[in-house]
Amino acid sequence: MTTARSINKWFILVSLLLVSAGYLVRETNQKNGTVAEVRIDASVTYQVMDGFGSSQRLFDDPHLIGGPDNSYDRTKGLIMTPAQQDEILDRLYVDLGFTRVRPGIYPVELEPMNDNADAEVTDLSKFFFEWKRNDGFFDYVSRARARGLTTWWLSPGNLEPWMTEANPKEYVEWAMAVIRRWRDNGLELPYYSIMNEPGYKRSGTWSGEYIRNVIKLLGPKLQAEGINTKIVVPDDLNATQAYQRSRIILADPDARQYVKALAFHLYDEPITNAIKMKRLSEQYGISLWMTEYSQGDPFTWANTMHALISNYSVSAVDYMFGFSGGRDLITLEHDGSRYLGYERNKHYYVMGQFSRFVTPGSRRIKADTNDRAIKVTAYKDGQNLVAVAINNAYTEKKVHFDLKGITGIREVEPIRTSKTENWEVLARIPVVGSTFTTALPPGSITTFLAH
Repeated sequence: MTTARSINKWFILVSLLLVSAGYLVRETNQKNGTVAEVRIDASVTYQVMDGFGSSQRLFDDPHLIGGPDNSYDRTKGLIMTPAQQDEILDRLYVDLGFTRVRPGIYPVELEPMNDNADAEVTDLSKFFFEWKRNDGFFDYVSRARARGLTTWWLSPGNLEPWMTEANPKEYVEWAMAVIRRWRDNGLELPYYSIMNEPGYKRSGTWSGEYIRNVIKLLGPKLQAEGINTKIVVPDDLNATQAYQRSRIILADPDARQYVKALAFHLYDEPITNAIKMKRLSEQYGISLWMTEYSQGDPFTWANTMHALISNYSVSAVDYMFGFSGGRDLITLEHDGSRYLGYERNKHYYVMGQFSRFVTPGSRRIKADTNDRAIKVTAYKDGQNLVAVAINNAYTEKKVHFDLKGITGIREVEPIRTSKTENWEVLARIPVVGSTFTTALPPGSITTFLAH
């Protein structure tokens, strides 16, 4: 998982310049008194959504509050009571509506020395699963499941130093030991990724050919043991790195049959490069996920989520960390060891404009606008309609919505987050025929629920 790297400074500058240029054009349109038009058409459908979530460290992991990544000293972590932890879990999986988590396992020394020379015989006495290496997440996932979590999956942060590409069977033995352990504890993994960011030097820079060979060995073993865990590839640093490995893996039908999701991150390059992964996803009919990223400005993050879903057909969006001692969705306040409370950051509320209402299984439908300042996505799940609208302009925008292929809607309920509001429930707006008109404040994101 990528932490301090974030985004290159040049990319931030270019992005801000592009956004600012767009604002200038949009402001001119607003001064001319135009009303933005939004057309939602339920007859035109796109990807099925798989949900929203985050990567996550354990509450008492020292790295969560700034300690070294490879620290296994629990006394250096944050001490929280079960009730205090439950409160954070409620904020993520009840209030925020998260249904996904990627436990942050960094299993250096999970098997510090190869257990033996036979990859078909596993000596579990040589494995160390305790706490943040693996087993500590059983309790976390169990408690989160009681609050709505449906998808938990592993993407090991780095492999054992003794592993090489020369013998994929040894990795498969290692992976099966982990996957079996989750199954045997009643928490069979819905998904498993071979490794996190194989294109990043800290992870070892593993080739697409190696990952392909691992999958061709791992997939049949899972099937033979009746384990339903599906494979995610390649969970890479960015779309370019992900594409380089994914096309090699998917070109092999024996490997491809076990791959159920393509995953990438957004580091070190423009989001527009995600088009490569979108095309690959469409070519093979495999869901596309963006599984790790964070941004400094919450409304920039809102636009990133919109672009991922609308422009690149991403069906799952995962933030970097749900909570930490830094500035993630929830900040755990502390004095270095004592827990002092928590703060929900603006990113939390912005992400909730999607995650609370766009449920797994809902399908994105067509949503167009004639105003570049307005970004809209819409979703339908049975008779339920959800639309998420972002106003990127510096001024209020009057917007006329036209709903096509949708009947029986009498009114819509707006919920809004802006610089001064957090999930503000507003007065319902009547739908006349198939249309309604409303005003979107500057720098706001509004979710409309149909009734």
